[in-house]
Amino acid sequence: MKGDAQPLIKFFDGADKRFIIPLYQRNYDWKEENCEQLFQDLKKLHQSDRKSHFFGSIVSRIQPGTEDRLIIDGQQRITTVSLLLIAMINAEKEGLIKAADAKLAKKIHNYYLVDEYQEDERKVKLKPIKKDRKAFDALFESSKEQHIKESNVTRNYDFLYDKITRSGLTLDELFDAIKRLEVINIRLDEDDDPQLIFESLNSTGLDLSEADKIRNYLLMSLSPTEQDELYTRFWNPIEEFTKYNPSLFVRDYLTMKRGEIGRIDKTYHIFKDYAEKRNIDRASLLEEMHHYAKIYSQIDNARIGTKRLNEKLNGKLNQLRTLDSSIAYPFFMAFFDYAYSVDLEETEIYRVLDVIETYWARRIICNSPSNAHSKLFATLHREVKNLIDKASDGSKPSYIDVLIYILLKKRHSSAFPSDEEVKRDFKTRQVYKMPTNTRMFILERLENQDDNKESHEVVKKLLEKKISIEHIMPQTLSDKWKEELGADWERIHEQYLHTMANLTLTGYNSQYSNLPFIEKREMEKGFKDSAFRLNIYLRSCNQWTEEELKTRQNALLNVFMRLWPMPTTTFEPLKREAESASLDDEDFEFTGKKLQAFTFRGIRHTVNTWKEMLIQVCGYILIDKRSTIEWLCANEKPGFSTSPEEWRHELAPKLYVWTDNSTATKINILQGLFKECNIPASELIFEFRSNADGEQEEL
Repeated sequence: MKGDAQPLIKFFDGADKRFIIPLYQRNYDWKEENCEQLFQDLKKLHQSDRKSHFFGSIVSRIQPGTEDRLIIDGQQRITTVSLLLIAMINAEKEGLIKAADAKLAKKIHNYYLVDEYQEDERKVKLKPIKKDRKAFDALFESSKEQHIKESNVTRNYDFLYDKITRSGLTLDELFDAIKRLEVINIRLDEDDDPQLIFESLNSTGLDLSEADKIRNYLLMSLSPTEQDELYTRFWNPIEEFTKYNPSLFVRDYLTMKRGEIGRIDKTYHIFKDYAEKRNIDRASLLEEMHHYAKIYSQIDNARIGTKRLNEKLNGKLNQLRTLDSSIAYPFFMAFFDYAYSVDLEETEIYRVLDVIETYWARRIICNSPSNAHSKLFATLHREVKNLIDKASDGSKPSYIDVLIYILLKKRHSSAFPSDEEVKRDFKTRQVYKMPTNTRMFILERLENQDDNKESHEVVKKLLEKKISIEHIMPQTLSDKWKEELGADWERIHEQYLHTMANLTLTGYNSQYSNLPFIEKREMEKGFKDSAFRLNIYLRSCNQWTEEELKTRQNALLNVFMRLWPMPTTTFEPLKREAESASLDDEDFEFTGKKLQAFTFRGIRHTVNTWKEMLIQVCGYILIDKRSTIEWLCANEKPGFSTSPEEWRHELAPKLYVWTDNSTATKINILQGLFKECNIPASELIFEFRSNADGEQEEL
């Protein structure tokens, strides 16, 4: 690898030289603010005596047997300066800027933008990737009607053209400023690893997205022919399937495959680690990603490619989409892949979606923590598949029965709310204060119920502001309202205002204001004329007091329970299957469980007690993370100390861990240790044996 500082324009100069943007690079996507910054820098250069301005680095590799440069890093800068040069000579040609040197425009065109010696029909030096190339080449045409306006290439060209023509600078002055842009020109040798160099660069341009880095990783080490084939067959369709935002898809793909949720800004590093551990060739990995991206698109657009009940299935997916169900995409991708592979009956597919919706809706009404969903959906399909595979051949359970069994077994923050809990919380849930998408979901389902023939597009119309949510008893009470509610008006208002009992839909919210109930009912376009089901009961009411609120509350609760009934299942796993849980399972109740083994970093160890397990795990971590354990002990962090006591175990000289305590305390000590050592808690898995009646919990 060789590198030196040189004027950018020198990099452009030279016969028989082309600049090729590899297919693994992203599309040209500098924003107007990036172009604005460049143009302001050029104006400052013109106004100053500075001889140079640093413009970042360019990393390239010469194609064997040619002068062509494969651009590893710096394509955004090279493309933008090329656009600037084209805009300059076009503006001069059209008489919008002056040139002291009459031959300068021709020189810029022939020396820095085209190569007349090229044997190819295309003489342009810069070769962007396919989607940008057509738009770039069109800028050389004299007719602006031929410019491809939807391209970012054209948008930035137009922006720079406008800046040039308004700047008051001549062609010579602008070109003189460009000649003072300086770059670090890094030229790679055949033995250099372009991927490692690419990762280590700190570019001054627009940051790469996680998907940009992943595409680079997958394609960079391949030959140009392989790059072209895999980009065309797999990566470009992946971008199209994901609406050109593949970073979110890759994060969900990794969550599905690993059973762990990674940070979106760490997706590239997680992907690279995952790919290297799988040791799978790039073509096979891209083919698998392409397969799941297609399913991802079907889910995201509610267009499942099935033969029967298509409309009903996609209707259910649309309902879930209102909830911003992308959090469940790892489960949906795995489930639909499985459903297609085993030709699952569409009635069962529908039931699976329906149960997921029921679980979600009940948790919404009971105000269960939503942060538990991401972890649940990361592993849910894997849990179902594991129990199906372990069942005896003669009694293969259905997917839906196993799914219901697993969901009903969830506890704590992931629990499936019971009928009693729903009935209790429905009365007090502040529906109007829910997140917008959640509120719209509940209102649309309660309005339309299961009637597909006379349904209203509630969510669509709410988003378009064609209808709105109306408080029957208004948020601000007039004296008339207080009188009608009675002496206890203050409590009634506070208790029911934002609950489902007091909410409805209307297209005339501003006209209702805080009018008395009868006027809201009888006015033109009032409740008596409303086409919404949610207003049917209101037509027959002559007042709106606590009695009417309770009646409507019970009626809507009955609708809710009919829409989302508590599911049941007859499935039971084989008794001989050992129960297990990982350290990161926040919902699992470890107290009272008898430990028979643990698995750490893929290796299983048999133990008799929780104390024995704690000592062994700390011992294994001590080997690699001694300095961390020394820090924990020195700072007397929970469970660790440098002082000997009879209730502590010596891990090493002056390093002690508290072992004579409850199971819950041991779990807390381990969770703190794993967090401090940056070890995923999922790497420690506990295996339990049945605890006979009357036996005491072992320490």
